[in-house]
Amino acid sequence: MNPSITNFDRQGHEQRGSIRPLNRHYVRTKKRLGLTFCLAVLAVFCSPAQVKLPAGFAIDKLNGTHDLSLPAWGPYSKHYAGISHIPDPVSGMRFDFSVMPGYYRNKILIPNVRFESSYFPWNAATDLSSFTYRYELEWKDQVYTDVTYTLIDTSSVLVSMFCVNNTSLPQNLSLNLVSSIEYPENYGARALQYNDKGSRWYNAISYRSMSVAVKKPTTDLVHDGWLRGEVRDTGFINGRAIGDGFGRYKGDKIEYDVPMQRTAKKARIFFIYKLKNSKETALQLTGLINQKVVFPGSDSLTVLSLPFEAAEGGGRGLTLTSLGEGAIELNGFVISEDSIGQPFSIVGVPLHKTPVTEEDLSARTLLLKYPDVPVWYGITWDNTLFRIRDIKNDELDIFLRNETHNHVSKVLNGNGKGDYANIFIRPVQLAPFSSQTCTALLSCGSRDRVAAALKDLPSFKQRQTGSGKDPSAGSRKEADREASPEEKGILPEGKKYLFSRKMLQNTLLSNIVYPIYTQDQYIKHFTPGKWWNSLYTWDLGFTALGLSVVNPAAAVECINTYLTAPGSQSAFIHHGSPVPVQVYVFLELWNKTQSKELLRYFYPRLKQYYTFMAGHYGSSTTDLLSSHLLKTWDYFYNSGGWDDYPPQSGVHEQHLEQRVTPVVTTAQVIRMAKILRMAARALDSLSDLKEYDRDISRWTSGLQNYAWDARSGYFSYVVHDSAGKPTGFFRDPVSGANFNMGLDGAYPLIAGVCTEGQRDILLDKIFSPAHMWSPSGITVVDQSAPYYRIDGYWNGAVWMPHQWFVWKAMMDIDRSDLAFKIASRGLDVYKKETETSYYTFEHFLAASGRGAGWHQFSGLSTPVLSWFAAYYKTGTVTPGFEIWINRQAFGDNYSSYTASLSFDETTAPHKRALLVCMNPAFGYRVLFNGKTIPFTRIGKGVLQLTLPATNETGTLTILPTDRANPRTDRAKLPADRAK
Repeated sequence: MNPSITNFDRQGHEQRGSIRPLNRHYVRTKKRLGLTFCLAVLAVFCSPAQVKLPAGFAIDKLNGTHDLSLPAWGPYSKHYAGISHIPDPVSGMRFDFSVMPGYYRNKILIPNVRFESSYFPWNAATDLSSFTYRYELEWKDQVYTDVTYTLIDTSSVLVSMFCVNNTSLPQNLSLNLVSSIEYPENYGARALQYNDKGSRWYNAISYRSMSVAVKKPTTDLVHDGWLRGEVRDTGFINGRAIGDGFGRYKGDKIEYDVPMQRTAKKARIFFIYKLKNSKETALQLTGLINQKVVFPGSDSLTVLSLPFEAAEGGGRGLTLTSLGEGAIELNGFVISEDSIGQPFSIVGVPLHKTPVTEEDLSARTLLLKYPDVPVWYGITWDNTLFRIRDIKNDELDIFLRNETHNHVSKVLNGNGKGDYANIFIRPVQLAPFSSQTCTALLSCGSRDRVAAALKDLPSFKQRQTGSGKDPSAGSRKEADREASPEEKGILPEGKKYLFSRKMLQNTLLSNIVYPIYTQDQYIKHFTPGKWWNSLYTWDLGFTALGLSVVNPAAAVECINTYLTAPGSQSAFIHHGSPVPVQVYVFLELWNKTQSKELLRYFYPRLKQYYTFMAGHYGSSTTDLLSSHLLKTWDYFYNSGGWDDYPPQSGVHEQHLEQRVTPVVTTAQVIRMAKILRMAARALDSLSDLKEYDRDISRWTSGLQNYAWDARSGYFSYVVHDSAGKPTGFFRDPVSGANFNMGLDGAYPLIAGVCTEGQRDILLDKIFSPAHMWSPSGITVVDQSAPYYRIDGYWNGAVWMPHQWFVWKAMMDIDRSDLAFKIASRGLDVYKKETETSYYTFEHFLAASGRGAGWHQFSGLSTPVLSWFAAYYKTGTVTPGFEIWINRQAFGDNYSSYTASLSFDETTAPHKRALLVCMNPAFGYRVLFNGKTIPFTRIGKGVLQLTLPATNETGTLTILPTDRANPRTDRAKLPADRAK
């Protein structure tokens, strides 16, 4: 049971100090106030609470792309930290530039993004117009170099290298500036060389439509958002082809548009393919050609020629239908109107990593032209002591360190698999307790434009600083400002978290890579950490959650990366754990922006995501059991992102994927349905409500009827027989205990489908030190379980993401005291580790609180940003999952607030909590529909409101109590943007 309001207020008083009572004048006055009068007296001086998307942000431009609208220059490298340039987004090629500081003729720091290498994302503008890396040569901040990249314009970047000696000894540093070109994965190592001008190449992946006779679970959810049937390998022309079992079943079909340019004439088609294991197969051709074609077996790329007579009047489609004799990898076909000889040959494609270079030692410039890139690159620098070198090796981590004492060679010869242009600046002399700034300029474009731009280094420095002083001063000042107690809008109690918040935000913004391939395009893509050079659906949901606090427009684009238009081949973009975080982030964005444009754009895409997760879409196999408990084992081994979660591991060890269901999937999709139901009502899509209601009802019944284990106090994994009927709980084979004593077993609490008794039991489990509450926060596995470990990845560790779900759920049940307990513990643990190590770790060991896992992690750790904003950033409004904010506005100086609120109607009316971070200089009174409602305060600025037990839409009003003329500072509801 929830505590009474009286007990709740007393508890808040004991934990956080005196609670200011409502003043007596207001208590008398409120009796005369009704809702109508409250709204009528709201003044016009207001500060809208809605987060505004940037001017010019066009929702319609999201359609058809999964890319981020970030600059061509950015921190996109997958090898060494620095700045990269994307010369052509279609090609997937990337120009990399990195600064590698060191001690002259001694240690050199190679900032590899794939493992710990003593550099730190130190500062980043939210639009990435400037970002800084700190390189620690002597820990901690004794000798270091801050490298700041500042975008001057679309073609030029100023590089400031601020070298600092905080020791009592003189130091001699060196700076290695290295540049290289990088090709995308699966870059085609084969190409066609034509002998005539009339031949046309069609890659097999460029089809109009494709269908399969026998659907797999992934037919309508192709991994990584690839095209259906797509395979990728450097051995193919263009690096990709049709395969993935195409042709194995009779009736597999691909359709192409093949226009013919001339009148009737004999022509030929050349199929280029592989057929492994030397088995032949047959396809029926119709349309442009009507005949059966037998493809002989071939383990390597081969050509099959077929003459045909083109029809008069132009082209027609070509359809390939499998006769079911064997799978084929079809690279594509060439149409030729030349009837003699083979009009093409297949040739190898070398990787041109060595540029043409132009050096001007007196001007201190280096120009680079890579054969496969359309632009020139140029570099200039202001140090007079330097040497230009060429490094012929594919990696620098070992090789360049090994060559540290090679002071003579202009070419450092290694394995020849890579080529780095190197400007070796040495020495940078630093007296004790001194600093020096070295500067370089990067530019790209035509040769003449680049050469001209490089002459302007002094003027660019002047423009950047306004006075020709240290160009890194602005970025250092910004970094200091962000970490200072005077930061605007941060409550005094939050000052202690500023540094750890800053470090996580910088890591979040700089964790971006290019290229990532999905949906027939290369994209720039956020990553939870650069060790994961891939898409990742659930991690990137939490990346978007962090971005919703830092840069909402980027959060919109991050969600868009993982959603597809209705009717797409893939219901959504899937990689990894199928936890639908995107719908939660959309709710966050809606409650910040109230943007009907976003709602109209995202709702059908999120609904398609939902229908697949619910088992209603195409090839989805999530809902095949009579219990209607959902499972996603056909798509990934991991149900909730928790890799070594004991019952999940047990399912796979015992090969029970078809018979055992977790709890988290059903619970997550229930909450997904509840959120989308609120969205559908806001759009007046009332016909969708019945589907959501039906699904919620049957899944709730499944959890209650088959999964609740009163003896263990958890909801259980459920075992089914071969007919799909539930037979009992999944138990630990060693101890016989319920195998789901952990967060998965508590997930119906997050879904809002527990009875009061179950809720109380689960709250005790989560917040009891004997079970899941640890010195670091909520453990993933109950500490009393016989299978609890202290050396696991998730088992025995504390992670932020599932704590975020519990935190929000606590507000849904009016337990803002427990919500604060989660958030404050998470912020404290994160602060302690980050201030100690400068790292933004992946997870924390339950007993010690020390960080572990990936050292520059953002993704799943972004709840730290949400918690900080919720409790310490003035103007932040934080509901749980069951509140839909229709309209809202803050008054001037955040001393009043008003909002129209709707609620989740699928649960019985009950009290819910809402956090509003107000101006701490005022006392407040709070009304809902004109009636006073209770609240507590954390410090002076954060109001924890208890909303009445209702599901009816109402108006929330917060007014100041201790100002001479409160009418001058009241909020006015903005017009409904739906009108």
